[in-house]
Amino acid sequence: MEILSNILYYVIPFIVLLGILVFVHEFGHFIVARMLGVKVVAFSIGFGKELWSHTDKKGTCWKISAVPLGGYCQFLGDADASSSTASKSLSKLSKKEKAMAFPLQKTWKKLAIVVAGPLFNYLLAVLIFIGIFFAYGKMIHPSVVGGVIDGSAAAEAGIMAGDEILSINGKPTPDFQTLSNEVMLSESDEADVEVKRPVSVSMQTEQITYCECGEEKTGQMIGVRSIPSDRNEETGELAPVPVIIDEVFPNSPAERAGIVKGDVLESINGVELTYFDELKKYVEEHSGENLDIKGRRMLNLKVVLKDTDYNDEIGGKSKRRMLGVSSTPELAFSEKLSFIEAVKAGFEETYNITAMTLRGVWQMITGQRGGQDVGGIIRIAEMSGDVSKTGGIIGFIYFMALLSVNLGLINLFPIPVLDGGNIVIFLIEMVIGRDLKENVKDYIFKFGLLIILAIMLLATWNDILHLASRWFY
Repeated sequence: MEILSNILYYVIPFIVLLGILVFVHEFGHFIVARMLGVKVVAFSIGFGKELWSHTDKKGTCWKISAVPLGGYCQFLGDADASSSTASKSLSKLSKKEKAMAFPLQKTWKKLAIVVAGPLFNYLLAVLIFIGIFFAYGKMIHPSVVGGVIDGSAAAEAGIMAGDEILSINGKPTPDFQTLSNEVMLSESDEADVEVKRPVSVSMQTEQITYCECGEEKTGQMIGVRSIPSDRNEETGELAPVPVIIDEVFPNSPAERAGIVKGDVLESINGVELTYFDELKKYVEEHSGENLDIKGRRMLNLKVVLKDTDYNDEIGGKSKRRMLGVSSTPELAFSEKLSFIEAVKAGFEETYNITAMTLRGVWQMITGQRGGQDVGGIIRIAEMSGDVSKTGGIIGFIYFMALLSVNLGLINLFPIPVLDGGNIVIFLIEMVIGRDLKENVKDYIFKFGLLIILAIMLLATWNDILHLASRWFY
């Protein structure tokens, strides 16, 4: 039964996810090539042995192959599926075939065909985000701490359940996903964390003797003093002050209840407070009554991030550098957005994911972070399975959009073999006004292949270590 469950939750979602993303990417190349008069010889989902094939009226062989780890769109005249080099038999093509051969097209046409693949991945992501935001609204998961892992960085810094984390290293964290991203991308293990802590206390007034302007006074009070009031230079009148505590009298009801300097009091017995005089007046009018006071406490904490053991979403053991907090269980959607708002939010979401990914890659390139976060096919399969188990169909579709952005972005990296490498070559050819020699392209292609293989080895090694820690730790 466990094997069937793993196939249901991990293998099938992975094949569906990768199949859709590869199809969309290659279809981008395909449709633009067709529009520009370039013949597509083969359109394959997967590599290796053909499981199914069909040749259409225009001579394109549509294939599904045995290894579902990618795909390709091969054009007439290509020496390989990556379109990096031209076939040596180009001269044997007829005049009509040469007009449809990819290597013999004008450079701007080749550039448009190559760019179309990543562009379609971005288009898919934007459309998914727009659809989700328009149909359901934006997913809201506020950055409120639901729990703190024992021995974690958060526990050592004094972060508590109920705290709202406002920013990390000066960068706002409006939701829990942004919070996690900022922790992951923090350039240093030391992080400045701004926290808003809810304050909720109960007390009664007491007879308190205090000193004001050198004069000793006595009254029924809770024992707090406001911050100093500014005087209006024109009228000479004192300006009203907010309910920010500047002093807590020793052994007063406020001190015993836990009120400290800097607390902002927001309501008393359900009555909202704006100015300190409102608090003072309410306390005087309700002497002897129980006073329920709510407010907030702003904290700026120095947190030292560290590797922490935790239970992942499906009960496995994992370990990574983290703050050490969990979110509250409430996950909801905002109000449905109008179509215009959904379109704007869809583009913003795509931009934010791209910016975060580029930021992480740059940190790896500059040595600010290691390569342990590089994941490959195994990690994608694992994540797609986890999402299909816990996130439902909407979570799975959202994950597809996120991965589509990353697939499109990675393919734009200026690495030979990838679309981005071809884009750089075509731009160079446009500048110099001629094609690069085939032997030069061949050397560039081989160099790019070595880079890709190195990245794949690193990703696979990281995936294996991650699975080992998850299964056997």
